[in-house]
Amino acid sequence: MPKASVIIPCYNAERFVEETVRSALAQTVRDIEVICVDDGSTDGTLAILRELAGEEPRIRIIVQENGGEGRTRNAGLEVAQGEWIYCLDADDIMEPTLLEEAIACGTRTSADMVIFRSRLLDNQTGKVRDFRWCFVTSWLPKGTEVFDPADYPDHIMNSFQNWVHNKLFRASFVHERNLCFQHLYRAADLLFVCRALTEAHRIALLDRPLHRYRVNNPKSALVTSDSHPLDFYEGFLELRKTLEENGTWERYRLSFVNWACEGVAGNLERLRSVESFMLVADTMREEGLARLDLPSLSREDADNLTQWEVCRAVEESQGAELLLRMVRILYSQGDRSDAAITRLVGGVRRRDKEIARLRKNNETLRKSVLSKTDQITQRDEEIARLRESNDDLQGQVSSKTDQVRARDKEIARLKRKNEDLRGSVSFRAGRALTAPLRAMRNLINGRRA
Repeated sequence: MPKASVIIPCYNAERFVEETVRSALAQTVRDIEVICVDDGSTDGTLAILRELAGEEPRIRIIVQENGGEGRTRNAGLEVAQGEWIYCLDADDIMEPTLLEEAIACGTRTSADMVIFRSRLLDNQTGKVRDFRWCFVTSWLPKGTEVFDPADYPDHIMNSFQNWVHNKLFRASFVHERNLCFQHLYRAADLLFVCRALTEAHRIALLDRPLHRYRVNNPKSALVTSDSHPLDFYEGFLELRKTLEENGTWERYRLSFVNWACEGVAGNLERLRSVESFMLVADTMREEGLARLDLPSLSREDADNLTQWEVCRAVEESQGAELLLRMVRILYSQGDRSDAAITRLVGGVRRRDKEIARLRKNNETLRKSVLSKTDQITQRDEEIARLRESNDDLQGQVSSKTDQVRARDKEIARLKRKNEDLRGSVSFRAGRALTAPLRAMRNLINGRRA
């Protein structure tokens, strides 16, 4: 059995995947397997993986049709044989001692999972900086190395992010709890991680930066969130359902609603298209906030007032008014929200352009409708004229028909009268008396001829 299984879901990651895989192979713990799951890549990702596998027998490659982040990670879980499980994104970097330090911590504390720090790697500048929000322990007793989340339930979900890449999981714990990833394209790790955080009995903390999380990657799932804007919502709904089924909803409710609040606000800030923004905002207003129990979160219990105010704005306003309120909320937070403000202002501008485009299209359609209306009026007038002309012609035909019938009757009368005359005695007598004269006339006419 390998000491650890490193699972890397890969989709169109040809630019970064070699560096990522090599960072896994460079671990100071050598007894590992690296499971690369190609999720139907259409670029050179699979060719790179096969070339690396030809050099390194610790690499295992699984190829599947595109099914999203969740299905891809589950495919790796199904074949993983390591004592510990670590999931790495295809554009991130492992520090060389990540597995060595995390496994040692987990073994020493008999932990179900180990959480460590992550740092941000800027894809544009190459600079690495701390990311303190992924490792918040101020709510725990100072110096805590291992704890049971049931003893400290109020902040467990919203203190370590629902990422898998700053956490190491004991494989037996994963299998015993039947932890798996949702079949989503985004936020597929939310259910897996939050279940682990609330179902583990021993969580170890390792205050060491052992992972580099790449940001400003234009192809990352986070940046392309507009393609599946409601995936995060599906994750939270399933998480709440699981907590209720486990009988732990009331225990972890406060942490859940704070984390859901951050999820709603954060996703709205990251969306780039007006259509996706409005879809999420309208869904949250119509049903989402209530189903996530966000109205129960008071200002006093909110861990992040900015995000709490964003959720209130979603509840109370819509459209351009909501965008304006969000800009004001984020602007009041200073420099930390510059990027979010820029995105929202861009959203407002795109919305204005869309409104202008729709108005122009509407005017074009209006003119087209007027033109068609004029054509229809002209056709109606022509039809009326033709109907009038047709009525006149039908009157004339009817009159002529009556005249013909009158003529036919007169002819029939005269024929009958003629026949009557021919059949009368006086006619026959007259014919007999005039017979010699007719014969003489015929003789004379014959001689002349």
